[in-house]
Amino acid sequence: MNQSELENLLHDVEELKRAVKRNNPFLREVVSARFYPAIGLAYGLVFILLCAAAQILIARYGSAASVPHAWKMAAWGVFGFLLLGGGIVKWAFFSRRARSLDKGANYLTVLRAVYGSSWAHLILPALICMVFAPVAAILSGHPWLMVAGIAIAWAFACNTLGLMVQRPEFLLTGWYALLSGLASLFFFEAAPFLWSGIIWGGALVIYGIVGLAGAKRGSPA
Repeated sequence: MNQSELENLLHDVEELKRAVKRNNPFLREVVSARFYPAIGLAYGLVFILLCAAAQILIARYGSAASVPHAWKMAAWGVFGFLLLGGGIVKWAFFSRRARSLDKGANYLTVLRAVYGSSWAHLILPALICMVFAPVAAILSGHPWLMVAGIAIAWAFACNTLGLMVQRPEFLLTGWYALLSGLASLFFFEAAPFLWSGIIWGGALVIYGIVGLAGAKRGSPA
């Protein structure tokens, strides 16, 4: 490593330190509310039950194609409601939480705090992989593997956020998503809904339990 490369590295480290000092107090307060792990735990349990029910239906009828259309529509309807409802609730609560900490803050303020710093060099590649994983899975003829691929990529974004705000629930959730996602690659297509519940439902449950435990103790980390 020459002198110029060393100076660039030191500059990047100093910029990262400045970003941490500038953004972490606000971000930590935003993500430390008990509401997030509480809703995460509830969503995780519902998601596990829904995936288990779907896997039982497939086992009963022999294949996903044989499951009655009404059951399929009901299942996808619930999935869609959870995704859309969760997104709306997250956006609304993020905005409200940000305004309670800074009168002029909103959801975009939170996004700028995350993606407007050096940490974006860690988070954005993970998000790009999350977009690429479904494309690669579909083109390879194994569409179900997108669930595991997204979880593996999401784990890095989750761990990065955990380091940014020093919250253990994000770190443990990220490690769980990574390990369960990697393990499922060998078995996913044999029981796709079961593994979907294990990966994503399990991740949400872990986030909820650890987050609520940390909030109860009043620990900042």
